[in-house]
Amino acid sequence: MITVNKIDVLAIGAHPDDIEAGAGGLVAKFVQQGLSVGLLDLTAGEMSTNGTPEERQKEAQGAAQVLGVTWRKCLGLPDREITLIKKNVKALVEVIRQSRPRLILCPYWEDRHPDHVNAARLTIEAHFDAGLKKVCDHLLPHRASHLWHYFLSRATEPQFVVDVSHCYEIKRAAIMAHKTQFGQGRDIQKTFLNAGPGSFLSIIESRDCYYGSLMGCQYGEGFITAIPLAIQDPTSLLGVKG
Repeated sequence: MITVNKIDVLAIGAHPDDIEAGAGGLVAKFVQQGLSVGLLDLTAGEMSTNGTPEERQKEAQGAAQVLGVTWRKCLGLPDREITLIKKNVKALVEVIRQSRPRLILCPYWEDRHPDHVNAARLTIEAHFDAGLKKVCDHLLPHRASHLWHYFLSRATEPQFVVDVSHCYEIKRAAIMAHKTQFGQGRDIQKTFLNAGPGSFLSIIESRDCYYGSLMGCQYGEGFITAIPLAIQDPTSLLGVKG
């Protein structure tokens, strides 16, 4: 069982670099607004073509420093084995109950990488179970008020877009902190992540430009929720572009 501190926002990714790619701008924006943010990598990404688990852990902590988050932890699940077994759900429930976030971020439930899909499913299960009194009864129940999904390799029409233009350089720097995944060099093999016009790097930036264009800004990050957002104060929407 890992130990974490209470935070406002918990961002979850299957591998180191997932959070930065899908929601790095939003994380940076939350930090700039004074919210406490924790990052949780479900695996160490040990099955990646480039980089050892030790290198990836060092890069992940470097990216966390760039973003300015409160903490970053790894849940320690095996890469390519993010499954919905009780042990995995319980481990994530414990992190949610310790950190007690208002908002949880996790991948969109449709993606080319099965780990991203399973990370979404695992988070949905743990988000629900964290609110059940008879689950992991050594920790007080807690269910985050919001669960937002960010996009990685696949996307759909977002339910809302966040302007991240002013902190996009922070997102770029956090992504590129993962040198073994997105860098170039003699010791780094070309992969879907780092090479070619259809690389993951190009997908990220082109999509963020497109989402930004939807709201008349340079860069935006899109998000989707499984249930409609409940608005208690409709006047809070008057400052939102439509």
